[in-house]
Amino acid sequence: MFYIIGVGPAPGFITEKAAQILREADCVFYEDYTGPIDVETLRRYARSPPTRLTRRDLEDESGRRVLECLSRGKTAVLATAGDPMLATSHAALISIARSRGYSVEVVPGVSIVCAAFSASCLSIYKLGGVATVTYPRGGVYSARPYELVEQNLARGLHTLLLLDVREDGVFMPPRDAAEIMLKLEEREKRGVFDKGRPVVVVPKLGWGGRPAYLPLGELLGSDLEGPAVFIVPGGLSPVERECIEALSVLKSR
Repeated sequence: MFYIIGVGPAPGFITEKAAQILREADCVFYEDYTGPIDVETLRRYARSPPTRLTRRDLEDESGRRVLECLSRGKTAVLATAGDPMLATSHAALISIARSRGYSVEVVPGVSIVCAAFSASCLSIYKLGGVATVTYPRGGVYSARPYELVEQNLARGLHTLLLLDVREDGVFMPPRDAAEIMLKLEEREKRGVFDKGRPVVVVPKLGWGGRPAYLPLGELLGSDLEGPAVFIVPGGLSPVERECIEALSVLKSR
């Protein structure tokens, strides 16, 4: 049996079902490139020492070590931060395992999407989509975040922006994301990511960070660290406006 479990965005978010699976699994693996994971929590619950798998292990080598465990008739679990399948990072591994006759169960966890909207008080019903602010690839910045925010603003919808992870595993800090977004504005020149664009930044959710509502330009000199996400608000109801304006007050204290 192969389980993929989400342990939430930070310590204390793990579900009882995920904890029980860790207690019973023969092989426990985890990855920390899609989000930070509390390894001490895994060690506390797991009966076997957790093994870290890199992106290369899971993608380039198609989860070879997980499949080796399963081939010995053992129960394997892969733990991820947040919710394991909110993005499709591990869909290929699930397909491979099933094609070889192994049973697979996905155990949901608290996702950064739901947690960020809860922290911001914005309505998730008005979420118009998710994009990732990425470092340049081959010197080129992806315009996807710019285009999605532009479309959503025209429709009065909110946009969730995830932030990239560098090749060395370091999560993009909000100041880098703001700089990239402003560079996109310099290129596109349609007023989507100007310095005055209000954003909700949710840094280190569950690890002591607090959400803040501020103009994009103010993040350039910020000392906030990743992992973090941005929400670019669209049309605001009176309740939403009151909630996020309160975040501005909290930021200034």
